[in-house]
Amino acid sequence: MAEEEGGGGGEGGGGGKGKLIIIIVAVVVLIAVGAAVFFLFFMGDDEEEEEPEETAQVSGAAEPLAEPQFLPLGTYIANLKDGRRYLKTSITLMLSEPPAKDYLTLRIVQVKDIVLTELQNLAVEDTKDTSKKEALKQKLISEIKKLFPRKPEWEDPEPIKQVLFEEFYVQ
Repeated sequence: MAEEEGGGGGEGGGGGKGKLIIIIVAVVVLIAVGAAVFFLFFMGDDEEEEEPEETAQVSGAAEPLAEPQFLPLGTYIANLKDGRRYLKTSITLMLSEPPAKDYLTLRIVQVKDIVLTELQNLAVEDTKDTSKKEALKQKLISEIKKLFPRKPEWEDPEPIKQVLFEEFYVQ
């Protein structure tokens, strides 16, 4: 009989502990749900109010494209004018419209030839100066733009928005 009393007492104590654990877990879950609801509703409103302020601060910059189109042109290795050094670069075009990207994709060999020709005309000094890199980007845009038809099928008359260097090494 002593065994039955000891065994029964152990079960009763375990049941109380089990109820306590369930209550604690329920309270923790309620707190977590409450915190999540608080952050979703109240913190979400704060972020929406801050967005117009940020837009107002950047009003002088061009508006970012909703769906930019990227056309990777690959990696180039070109000898620089001095003949002792070379440039390794990877270039991607950012375009405003899918039809313009499709048009250039069909003429990718011509685009790559234009890029390589321009890179081979660079001197070592041209690769060190940021303003000369920007001039190179603008030159590439103007040369590639010559491939477009006079009356394009897309809305934007200037679909090439940026030339992006993914890497740019001189050795």
